[in-house]
Amino acid sequence: MSQLKVGIVGTGWVSGEHIAAFQNNPHTEVVALCGRSAEKVQAKADKCSLECTHYTDYDAMLAHEGLDVISIATPPNVHAEQAVKAAQAGKHILLEKAMANTLEDIRAIRDAVAEAKVKSVVSFVLRWNPLFDIIKQQLAEDTLGRVYFGEVDYFHGIGPWYGQYSWNIKKEMAGSSLLSAGCHALDALRYFMGGKVVEVTQYATRGDGPEFEAYEYAPTTVTLLKFEDGRIGKVASCIECIQPYVFNINLVGTEGTFKNNKLFSRKSFPGQTDWVDIPTVMPDSGDVAHHPFKHEVDHFVECIQNDVESHVNIADAYITHEIVLAADKSGEEGGPVSLPLA
Repeated sequence: MSQLKVGIVGTGWVSGEHIAAFQNNPHTEVVALCGRSAEKVQAKADKCSLECTHYTDYDAMLAHEGLDVISIATPPNVHAEQAVKAAQAGKHILLEKAMANTLEDIRAIRDAVAEAKVKSVVSFVLRWNPLFDIIKQQLAEDTLGRVYFGEVDYFHGIGPWYGQYSWNIKKEMAGSSLLSAGCHALDALRYFMGGKVVEVTQYATRGDGPEFEAYEYAPTTVTLLKFEDGRIGKVASCIECIQPYVFNINLVGTEGTFKNNKLFSRKSFPGQTDWVDIPTVMPDSGDVAHHPFKHEVDHFVECIQNDVESHVNIADAYITHEIVLAADKSGEEGGPVSLPLA
């Protein structure tokens, strides 16, 4: 099979991870890079040892001869225009989270991709973290029985020391704590628990520490979720914390519990008296070992080659984002919000 030709839009940190992942895959070649300025494009290409055509005009890059794939690694507030245009041009799409910041925009992306029938992956890259693979396997083997309560929490202080901070503080660009960062946790909860969320309630607050006063929205939220079958969940998102990165996972079932990489199961381990520790790579930092872009890109390429849909395509990621937007609406207005949104 001939190599897929890839165009990358965006010149920030995450675009470098996309570039490296595509460079690593033998079935892809990065042939185009687009950014807001020629200087930034050149700097990113040099840093990544990338020889390709440079663009500062996104429409011109879409017209690059033979282009198969667009990788969108820009801030969320410009995703809708870029993703819709890519779909209409017949390009397969790797889209960084968040998909977009408004219900109108995520629907526009979903509908454009469905109409174009292109393959897509939204970069909930933790789905390829080794601990996630272990948990999914154990759930498939019914180790926990029926999981009736789940909580996944995202604690990551995104202050001036972090590259994303400059735009993450702006409501227009980042949206909210849950949308810009904690959506990883909400997506993980959906991934593990399955089923349909029918109602959410969110509480929002802020600590206003000196490094986080510039945030235009509440940097700390707690969201409660009710599933159609009566199960419940909880997601905390705190991006103003002073601590190392923490991604808590707690899944409680009728036969046992997963607590991060600790397992207790009377079904699998009769007579068990304490947690079983499972040595693995934890989702406990923002670096690439814990956020495996390589595996995400390899999966995306296989979906294109085999003409199959990803478990985290744009249609699936739309559901996560609709829940996030409903939760943020609850946090701003007070009281529960029903799903789907009108």
